[in-house]
Amino acid sequence: MKEKLSNLRDKIEKLLPMTLNSLLLFAFVLYLLVIVGKSVWANYNSNKDIDKEGIKLVFMEQEIHDLENQINYYKTASYKEKEAREKLGYKAAGENVIALPIDTEEEKVVDTSFAEVKAKVPNYRLWWEYFFKG
Repeated sequence: MKEKLSNLRDKIEKLLPMTLNSLLLFAFVLYLLVIVGKSVWANYNSNKDIDKEGIKLVFMEQEIHDLENQINYYKTASYKEKEAREKLGYKAAGENVIALPIDTEEEKVVDTSFAEVKAKVPNYRLWWEYFFKG
């Protein structure tokens, strides 16, 4: 039995440039490297996700700040007065409101003081003319 085991060991040693013990040690070290590599990769991905969530958090905090400012603006008297004037037609005491009639299409006059605008020439044409037609 010992001879068969020793024969097998000799055959393996002839095929491989290392002993069986060093082969097992190499396989164990390789296994550990794979485990460590997977752990490092998982840690890297976790940190990347944490950074993304941190950026989202900053944007959400800014949005909350903006919404708080908007709420505070809606509580002011100037906003309430503006909305009452626009939507309800209210006026302040002592103000005179003037209502102007809406212009009809016939009353609108085309302004002819400006010359007609020439059709715009594409930029590449202008460069072509600049360089080659001098």
